[in-house]
Amino acid sequence: MNKKRKAGKERRRDRLSRLPEPIIHHILSFLATRSAVQTSVLSRSWRSAWKHVPVLDFSQHSFQRYSSFHRYVGNVLSLRYPLNLRKVKFADGERRSDGRDDSLVIRVIQYALSHDARHLVIDNANDVISPDIYRFSDLFGSATSSSNCNLETLELEGFEIDSGFGSPGFRMLTSLDLWTCLVACGEEEVLEPFSNFPCLKHLSLRDLLGDFLFPEINDHPGLMKIHGLELLSLKLHTVKFYRIEIDAPKLKFFGIWDDVEWLYYSNLSLPSLDHADIGLHGKLRFDEEDKECVALQLINLFRGLQNAKSLNLYRDTTIPVTTLVTASCIHK
Repeated sequence: MNKKRKAGKERRRDRLSRLPEPIIHHILSFLATRSAVQTSVLSRSWRSAWKHVPVLDFSQHSFQRYSSFHRYVGNVLSLRYPLNLRKVKFADGERRSDGRDDSLVIRVIQYALSHDARHLVIDNANDVISPDIYRFSDLFGSATSSSNCNLETLELEGFEIDSGFGSPGFRMLTSLDLWTCLVACGEEEVLEPFSNFPCLKHLSLRDLLGDFLFPEINDHPGLMKIHGLELLSLKLHTVKFYRIEIDAPKLKFFGIWDDVEWLYYSNLSLPSLDHADIGLHGKLRFDEEDKECVALQLINLFRGLQNAKSLNLYRDTTIPVTTLVTASCIHK
């Protein structure tokens, strides 16, 4: 009786192993890759399950030494079955100690693109003016010039966006998120970093700085144009340029969260806009001339929103001031 009871308990305990393999692989795709690999010790049937998982999620934070992280990622890429991927996420550490270089992240990017990944996240924890910032052209290089690049979503953090950004290889991209990135303006008077994304529908920029803010790098003023024929959603959170122009004929949602001193928006063409969220923070500590300048900036901004059907306006980003302001209130 005890043997039967024990056998029944074992069958109930291993109910997960009796699931179809595609379901097991799907379940494992929600785990960090290191945790997914650790399931190989459960039993013989689990030994190779992680090699089929369509998601790779690498994070240096669970490793004390970068050399160990480098070796581990290399082993996973070498041992994994050559199956197509759905998503790849790579999170690097804060310091380039222990001999860290760009070779590992370059290998991960190339592996993702060569295995038809549709979603790619590269997270670099370093500051935008740190020597450890990733440079887009150094990492992606010729990898995205291939017509086989089928990325649909791309998230980058801690990058320098240079002249190689937006190469023709991103023709399929529909969603782009940039966090804590530095835009290399060079000597260009007009920057159009998103002009090579014909299918882009969702664009989110957070803590995006032009290198003109650092005179030791570049002392040219920055004008950035955002032009998107298919763009539906645009979110701008602390984007510091001297002027920003936006032309998005299909845009439905527009969000700005920024310091009241940095509202340099002009020539906003948003004829299809349904809703806008405007979050303002900071205090007006200026003389009368500066206050007039800020007032003109606000007028230019709201003129560009005149087609919006509804508007949420926030002060200090969290305290609602006006809710659902109709377009008639801001028209002209």
